[in-house]
Amino acid sequence: MRGKIIAARSEEKKENPLHRQLLQFQNKDVQILQKDDESKEGKLLAIDNYLNVAIETEAGVGFIKGTKILYIRILN
Repeated sequence: MRGKIIAARSEEKKENPLHRQLLQFQNKDVQILQKDDESKEGKLLAIDNYLNVAIETEAGVGFIKGTKILYIRILN
C-alpha cells in the first residue's frame, strides 16, 4: 500500500459538544433545584457530562450528584 493513507489518527482529544455547553455555567452564580424540591444557590465551581456539580454556598463547598438535579439556572 505504497503512497496511500488508510486512516489518520488525530492526537487531539475531541471535546464533547455537551460539555462545552455545560461549561457556560462554570464560575457563575446559579440556582440548583433538586428532585426532592430542595434548592441551593451559590457559585458553580465544576460540572461534568453527568451533571455532577461542585457548588460553593455560604455554608461551604458541596457536591450534588447529577441524578438528583432537576434543573440549573444562571442567576442575574
